[in-house]
Amino acid sequence: MVRKLFLLLSVFLITAFPLIGGEKKTQTQSGWQLVDETVAVVNGEPILLSDIKLYMLLFGEKDFNKALNRLINIYLVAQYGESRGIQIPPQKVQQIVQHFAQSQGKTVAQLYEELQRVGLGGAIFSNFVKKYNLYVATIQLFVLRPLYQNKAELETLIAAHSPKAIPVYTLEVLKIPKDVAVKNQDLLVSENFQKISQKLGIQPIEFSATLKDLKPEIAKVVKRLSAGQTDFAEDKNNIYLVKVLKVEYKTPKGSREKILKRIEEEKIEEFIKTLRENSVVKILPEALKALQTSP
Repeated sequence: MVRKLFLLLSVFLITAFPLIGGEKKTQTQSGWQLVDETVAVVNGEPILLSDIKLYMLLFGEKDFNKALNRLINIYLVAQYGESRGIQIPPQKVQQIVQHFAQSQGKTVAQLYEELQRVGLGGAIFSNFVKKYNLYVATIQLFVLRPLYQNKAELETLIAAHSPKAIPVYTLEVLKIPKDVAVKNQDLLVSENFQKISQKLGIQPIEFSATLKDLKPEIAKVVKRLSAGQTDFAEDKNNIYLVKVLKVEYKTPKGSREKILKRIEEEKIEEFIKTLRENSVVKILPEALKALQTSP
């Protein structure tokens, strides 16, 4: 039941909501106050044993150290998001919890009672819901959104992750007979499609093609151009003004989604690595030793 609740909540960007009971983290004027079950401290903020137990239950993680490491990452990203002004309205939490409770045939009070019975209600559950959704929002805003906004870079990354990817070029091409080109050399030097087209009365054509679909003379030029660049190609009878509008990569069927997922994971890892390098993370060896020796 708890895992289904978490999956529903994580679809939305939500913050903490009031639950009764459970362990508490208190924050004084001088910072966070550590308690006996503190296992790690992330930029002064404690991660408690109950946080780790909750994570292990929600995600089905059986390895304590993996769960702890994942929680550290979540806290780092959430803290970064808060420092950049990300705020999540508490009203959204109540709305989602109510919808979930109704889908389970329960009231919100009954749902809270069920969480309390497994010892994961109260402030611990509330804090984790807030942290995780701050994590999701921060990743979306500062990692994934920039990744997908820069389409040229994304396509380059896709190509790098797929040796079998085939570049598909969207081109604008102006075909000019050589005798006309010779008479208008000064005009052609401008590489201005609109100006050349109007002056010569020749309309450019726009199309998409792979290199093998192009005339060899044009393919040779296109191959060394990046999106937005322009150059000339020529054959026996014509001069071609060629502009690469964009480059996309055709991947084997069904592989593009897998490649994108891998790229997303790598970008998230890079983001978290940078945060770790600029943060103070302390794992308390005494706490871990006590956990390992406890029956």
